Amino acid sequence: MYNIVIVEDESIELESLKRIVSRCVENAVIHEAPTGNRAIQLIDNIAKIDMMFVDINIPLPNGNQVIEYLKQKNTDTKVIVTTANDDFNIVRQMLSLRVDDYLLKPVKQSTLTETILKTLQVDEGKASETRELRQNISALINRCDYPGWHTFLFSVLDATCSGHACSDERPTAIIDVLELTQQHLASLGEKFVPCRNNIAAIVQTIHQQGVAPHNYWRLMNQLLDVSQAIFELIMKSVNNNMDFVARAQFHIENNILRNITLDDIAGKAFVSPCYLSRAFKKSTGAGFSNYITTRKITLAKSLLQFSDLKVNTIALELSWQDANYFCRIFKKETGIAPSDYRRIVSGESC
Repeated sequence: MYNIVIVEDESIELESLKRIVSRCVENAVIHEAPTGNRAIQLIDNIAKIDMMFVDINIPLPNGNQVIEYLKQKNTDTKVIVTTANDDFNIVRQMLSLRVDDYLLKPVKQSTLTETILKTLQVDEGKASETRELRQNISALINRCDYPGWHTFLFSVLDATCSGHACSDERPTAIIDVLELTQQHLASLGEKFVPCRNNIAAIVQTIHQQGVAPHNYWRLMNQLLDVSQAIFELIMKSVNNNMDFVARAQFHIENNILRNITLDDIAGKAFVSPCYLSRAFKKSTGAGFSNYITTRKITLAKSLLQFSDLKVNTIALELSWQDANYFCRIFKKETGIAPSDYRRIVSGESC
């Protein structure tokens, strides 16, 4: 993923730049700054900016001041200056600020594309991976596959924790997924703005705190909350096309941390409990209770491996009031007690 900031106050130029950047860098998150003040805010809030396009003649602080501020914060950011002014003194000043390129407006699309690809050294293999990731995210959300979304999202979170939580490296995988999710939600309309803002807050927290045992459970809760907000909105548009088993699975996922009963879910699926029980097993291959247990145990395994919550606390958070009962269920499902599972995976955990 590339974070690219476009500092441009002319709307036509801004849209043109966005369109060209989007075409030649598929795995780009584009941030807009119509003023110098907005550019400064983005510099402060985005942990890693890969490239910044700066129009010198923007409302104060001007482009020069924005670049100076950026260089104080992050010297690795590639800077491309765009301006209609070809004054030699300005060019010389740009060189002193160590900008990567200086383009005169109007910039030809071919020139801009060549400059972007050369400056960023775009990895085509990474771009292909991002394309597949974007398609997967879009498919899960658009077809309202809530269980599939949670399975996907938490597998990425766990993979991120395994790879980065014990080091100072940027937790790339989960951030990439969240930023691509933001992009997809942006295409779905204004009603998803609160969801996008919540995701942005989560990304900022991960940048600042990483993913470690002390904050894993809080992060999982935040992801559950934002997923709930997203899929409740999606559900409104696809509800009429969902069969009652799919609706039941939706409501199970929506209440996964609560004590879930067959009667409650049958009521939300608008069928009788007996009919739902038979149809659910026929459709999913698992009995209603076993299905819920499997979903909860999956979360429990992640919490045992990556969080610092005690076993008793994990049982309570997943709505097993009796920790001993949770331990029996866990051992029945996995063949091993929770404490033994934690000890075995501790070499891989945070």
